[in-house]
Amino acid sequence: MVQLAKLPPAIAQYDGAVPPPETLVTGFDSISAEQSQAWLSILAGPGFEGRGTGQLGYVRASHWVAGKVAEFGLEPMGDGGTYFQMLPMSRQTLDLTQSKLIGPTDLSIPFFKNIGFDRFSNQPEISGKIAFVKLVGEAPKLEDNVLRDKIVVYVTDTQNEGRASFLLGRQRPAATLRVVTDEPKSTSQLQRAGRGQNGNSGTISQSAAMLIVNATGGSADWLKIGEKDSVEVHQLEMDVKCQLRIREEPAAVPNVLAWQQGSDPALRDEYIVIGAHLDHLGIQGGTMFPGADDNGSGSTALLNIAKAIAANPIKPKRSVLFMWFAAEEMGLVGSAYYCDHPILPLEKMVCMLNIDMVGRNEEKKDELASENENSLHLIGSEKGDKSLKELILDANKYVNLAFEYDEEGVFGRSDQINFFKKGTSVAFLFGGFHPDYHRPTDEPSKINYKKIASAARLYYLALHMAAEHGPFKVPVAEEAKPAAEVKPAAEVKPAAEVKPAG
Repeated sequence: MVQLAKLPPAIAQYDGAVPPPETLVTGFDSISAEQSQAWLSILAGPGFEGRGTGQLGYVRASHWVAGKVAEFGLEPMGDGGTYFQMLPMSRQTLDLTQSKLIGPTDLSIPFFKNIGFDRFSNQPEISGKIAFVKLVGEAPKLEDNVLRDKIVVYVTDTQNEGRASFLLGRQRPAATLRVVTDEPKSTSQLQRAGRGQNGNSGTISQSAAMLIVNATGGSADWLKIGEKDSVEVHQLEMDVKCQLRIREEPAAVPNVLAWQQGSDPALRDEYIVIGAHLDHLGIQGGTMFPGADDNGSGSTALLNIAKAIAANPIKPKRSVLFMWFAAEEMGLVGSAYYCDHPILPLEKMVCMLNIDMVGRNEEKKDELASENENSLHLIGSEKGDKSLKELILDANKYVNLAFEYDEEGVFGRSDQINFFKKGTSVAFLFGGFHPDYHRPTDEPSKINYKKIASAARLYYLALHMAAEHGPFKVPVAEEAKPAAEVKPAAEVKPAAEVKPAG
């Protein structure tokens, strides 16, 4: 059983807030920091293994969320009367006993216990000349394309793993293999219909790396970490090949959809979408990325809102579609799939409210976390019908969060952008970045649970108000453009330098 730290009493309102409308107080009061902690400790706990799309942890998490909304009494709105809208994906797994690396002087290394790939293309064979690289600390920048099409075996210090992976990836090598002291692990990957993966990267054991060094006439010193802030590159005119045997099978990758029918028979065919992405990075290279803030916090806030809507005697006049998106970390795939394959007519959508990373206090080099106890970024609310921002600010008088408007650059990096591109006005609640973003240290113990509950209360009220207001339209002059910031799946890495979708 998960042991939870006892939270101090928190009413999820800040100084200066006024009491909520009497007709909405039951749902409003059902949202709490304590409930948020209990749910997020499960979502970001070991049982769901970081909720990686296509991994078992995500499947478990999606069923758990579906069970909660069923418990609240919300209706299923997925395929075949379920809570799930299935994305067309398959899972690819390396057969480690049949895959091997071969090279000069009869070198042949089976992958089993020697080599693991976190990412691999569909090619049955990867070939290139071998290069050994050492990147330690704040190493100087590599010359552009010096490692292009090479198979790179590299060493780096523990604190520099993300940066080294990022720098080497920019070189566009045929493959990169980081030398590790423990047994290399391989990770299954998803294949989207009609789209393949780019790039090949993974890990190799020290003993296997030494076999390559010996076969190519290299030096054992090339595999030693050595001094800090150094870079070494040793390129050899010798070819090596990785022969891959890949198994493919269908993958269970669902968006979770739940429905609250509107109370007004004349208006209930119009609906508000409120969503949060459920997925995170899962397990990579044997390491779990819990994703407590990204986006366990938004998923938890959405559960709070779903429970509040179901519990409150007065229902919204227009209907509400709750959505927990899959595969956001792969490039906003789940929300894009819904927008291209909507369960309900898009023209009946009133607006879309998105919640992504609302559980931490923003922390920058020049901005302390303690300065952001009650702040959130309100993003994109003026890009469509500007009255949506006014409505949210009006709802905020009952919570009194401090809004910031200096992160509009991330507008294209979360799920609301796909709805905006279809002509829907949107708003995006975002807490800001912090040092644990996309790292294994994004843990439940670091979460500001009052902020999650406050974000949930704000959107609970805004949702009711939007249901009264009716459709918000995107002006023709402000039609959405594709989001250049969104990283494709092949570029998503757990590194501080990488800024994929939240």
